Amino acid sequence: MSENDIFHALRLNYLYAERYSFPKEWNYYESIIPYSMIRYIEKGNAKFIIDDTTYHLGKDDIVYIPQGSTLFCEALTDDFTFMSIRFTATLALIDSEIWSELFGFDTKVKCTEPQIKSHFQSIIREKDSTNRGKHYTLRGYLELIVGHLISSSEAFTVRSDKPRKVKFDNKTDSRVEVVLAYMLDNYKENISIEKMGRMVNVSASSLRRLFKQHTGKSPSDYLIELRMVVAAKKILETDERISDIAYQVGIEDPNYFSRVFRKHFGVTPFSYRQLARE
Repeated sequence: MSENDIFHALRLNYLYAERYSFPKEWNYYESIIPYSMIRYIEKGNAKFIIDDTTYHLGKDDIVYIPQGSTLFCEALTDDFTFMSIRFTATLALIDSEIWSELFGFDTKVKCTEPQIKSHFQSIIREKDSTNRGKHYTLRGYLELIVGHLISSSEAFTVRSDKPRKVKFDNKTDSRVEVVLAYMLDNYKENISIEKMGRMVNVSASSLRRLFKQHTGKSPSDYLIELRMVVAAKKILETDERISDIAYQVGIEDPNYFSRVFRKHFGVTPFSYRQLARE
């Protein structure tokens, strides 16, 4: 299969995008990334270790994290901020297997074009849109970003001594997209896995399996992460009480909210606000 054939057959499937801010010494480890990610560094410096290779990242760096890789991240400065896009790739061929490196772009790229940063910002803005065509819009911006990375990188080569074979599923499951859209609009609610299963006519166990397959997380973990991201924005952008913000994202116990927030961001909600404003 030629390089040109691969590019024509490849289809990118947008999953999720968000902007994150973390204090110094925040760290994150995930053993296997079940989707691909592209991150644009807006502020600060960090160390990323992807499959045992270390990358030092700063403002305007773009980092690509391949599906199937291992990832460790550590913030080296306060107010480390990045935009992150999660996606999968499929081939329009049945039971196709290709090397993950055949995406054809480098792990780390310096962004020199303001328009590319604008594409990231547009995805962050449009992901919460109620526009019926937003999934096409999001995929369009994602493809523009990927096209830029391919054009900016070195010649098309396999750059790993131990390449990973990645199985690409050519069937995009619309049921997961329906559940994701519902969660984004109703994250304040106490959403049961049974209710979401009924929405797409599958059992709770089947939905858990499908959801994790497409997002890398269980529905409950994804909902908690979504609530924490919304809460973090409110903490930074408003002067509302922490307990009120917890209630606004669907968590009635402020102590529980503080524990979960610290697990995700490495500091308490109060310290998060204080560090950002100092």
